[in-house]
Amino acid sequence: MSKAFLAGRQPLWALRDVSLEVAPGSFTCIVGPSGCGKSTLLRILGGLDTPSSGRVVMPEANGRIPASAFVFQEHGVFEWLNVFDNITFGCRMAGMRWAEYTVRAREWIQRTGLRGFERAYPHQLSGGMRQRVALARAFALDAPALLMDEPLGALDAQTRLLMQEQLVDLWEAERKTVVLVTHSIEEALLLGDRVILMSARPGRIKDELTVPFPRPRRLALERTPEFGALRHRIWAALREEAEMSALAR
Repeated sequence: MSKAFLAGRQPLWALRDVSLEVAPGSFTCIVGPSGCGKSTLLRILGGLDTPSSGRVVMPEANGRIPASAFVFQEHGVFEWLNVFDNITFGCRMAGMRWAEYTVRAREWIQRTGLRGFERAYPHQLSGGMRQRVALARAFALDAPALLMDEPLGALDAQTRLLMQEQLVDLWEAERKTVVLVTHSIEEALLLGDRVILMSARPGRIKDELTVPFPRPRRLALERTPEFGALRHRIWAALREEAEMSALAR
């Protein structure tokens, strides 16, 4: 699959000859330099954009429920809706009845630690709480696949660490198919079953590796020699790509 945008009279290739298969129930992390097409790839997977060539095959939607749900960078919550209405937005757009989406919302409000904030608006919440709203909305829809574009990138360091652990717990309980884009090698190794390494633009899959660490995982894993060695291996593979991307800007 390839994707080009028009830049004057010449095509600007964001992605070139990308082939990727994602196993159901797996957690795949995509890392690469800025501008390599990671977010474009995610948007194409979710049907928000179309490829210039090639195709994407997703599982068929289950009735009204779409095949995938998004968690965007910078939370993506609606400022004019309260927590309950934000979480139920996707369910309501899918045509669920009030009784069904209310039960789902209450469950995910409880599981993401938002109880008591149902009627609060995003401007009244911390960054971590806003991100929990976005995660609860995606999980409440119960789509088979979750597509996450730097979902924790806007958080402060301490909140990000806490949210990484919570995301691990939620995924291990639900086993959704997740594709997550991140700039953080540490995050990819903590969360993912597999890490996809992308080249500088035009984005291609340069390498991929299976994460060998058993689950459940906790932040203490980052202090082990094995984790450090794998992090160094990924950075060594990406450093040249990052330098090429910086020179191109």
